[in-house]
Amino acid sequence: MPFDVVGRVLDNQDLGGGYFLTTIDAPAIAGVCEPGQFVMAGSTDPTELLLRRPFSVCLVGPGGGGARSAVAILYRVVGRGTGFLSRLVKGDGAALLGPLGQGFSMPRAGETPVVVAGGVGIAAFPFFLERLAAAGRPADLLYGGRTAADLPMLAWLRARAGSVAVTTDDGSSGARGLVTGPLEARLADPGARRDRLYVCGPHPMMKAVAAIAARAGVPCEVALETPMACGYGVCVGCVVEVHDFHGEYGRYRRVCVDGPVMDASEIRW
Repeated sequence: MPFDVVGRVLDNQDLGGGYFLTTIDAPAIAGVCEPGQFVMAGSTDPTELLLRRPFSVCLVGPGGGGARSAVAILYRVVGRGTGFLSRLVKGDGAALLGPLGQGFSMPRAGETPVVVAGGVGIAAFPFFLERLAAAGRPADLLYGGRTAADLPMLAWLRARAGSVAVTTDDGSSGARGLVTGPLEARLADPGARRDRLYVCGPHPMMKAVAAIAARAGVPCEVALETPMACGYGVCVGCVVEVHDFHGEYGRYRRVCVDGPVMDASEIRW
């Protein structure tokens, strides 16, 4: 059951390149949140920002209520909602609803977790990487961005992933090219066929990774990103088309309730 709370900002880090990491004290949400879930975040004043915006829970950490009482959200400023959050300072209030949606599954015995992230899609994974490392299952990370400035938290990730391969469109960091390049090279090795992929990023990237995973016969979970008005299934504004036509909405599933994490093979890309 989600909690609707007013959390107090503990920290708001400008990571450069338009990216921000905002940490908010919200013990009720942080205490039960699972990797891959999200929150709806916004203003306590609806005249300032009417609708909240969906954000992956990037990290869960210490706050005023103990070691697991704050949630951090990572985002790039692109509009009114993210602009509002980027201007918050320590002590300001933020309206949070969560945790919402379905999270990632843990890899099965013998599987190697491989995270494939594009740009701000990395926001879905730091909490999950910490969970995997704590379970003795550190993930390999394939991380792509347009430029070096579009790889937020890279140093943090290098310290916690099993291995990190970086690509950028312009070659300003790592190898020049798309993140699908090192993924295809990896899956060409028969020894990698026990990988389990976890993916978040731009829709074309996720579609391409889903196709690569299908050809290689490896399981693939995607954390979908869609506009949302409510976050809990009422507005039906975040649907995605799937292959299975059963269910309340026929060939559609609500990303906020049935996702955001879904099996890539279920989606009609």
